[in-house]
Amino acid sequence: MPSQKRAAFTYMLLILGLAAYALPWILGPSAPLTLNAYDLAEWTSLHPPQRATSPPLLAPLELRLQLLILSVIVGLLASGRICTKVSALIILAIALAQMPPFEFIDDIRNLNYSQQFLLALVSVILSSALLPLKPGRLLPYIMLPLTFLGMASALHGHAQALELFALWNLEASAGAGLWLLAASYGGLFVLYLASVKDQGRHL
Repeated sequence: MPSQKRAAFTYMLLILGLAAYALPWILGPSAPLTLNAYDLAEWTSLHPPQRATSPPLLAPLELRLQLLILSVIVGLLASGRICTKVSALIILAIALAQMPPFEFIDDIRNLNYSQQFLLALVSVILSSALLPLKPGRLLPYIMLPLTFLGMASALHGHAQALELFALWNLEASAGAGLWLLAASYGGLFVLYLASVKDQGRHL
């Protein structure tokens, strides 16, 4: 596939992934329990069984990790002055979206707030550090494990959320957001797997 067409598909899939995070991930028995990934992470963090996971709050971590991964992808793909500036704004917006509420200042030992703050901090530092870099031929070898990690953690985090719904005898099913994010990761994985094969043919 020509590099320009691959880049266009990559950005389309990235936009799909970012949009999917805001769509419903859980279809609950009522509107208040039909949650997107952000709200689902917050909901799972309230349940005592998640305090006993290793690491603590594993389900919220895996659900929130998606924004960090998508932010890193934004940083990796940035090229050219204008694109880099736009990417920097997107990275900043994603980091701000991950920040805990202002109550964090008065409750710094709160595990849930600390997790949100650390993920936001890592997102902005790591993704911003990637902006001036040009991975070139290494990009596919970074994208493949990154997208696999994203899909695996999203599915596992969602599965844990379903278990919590079951503990409360609440019926729930997967929403479109989960499947669209999985499709985004899957599309990126296939795209960059093909890129690896193309590189192999040109060696």
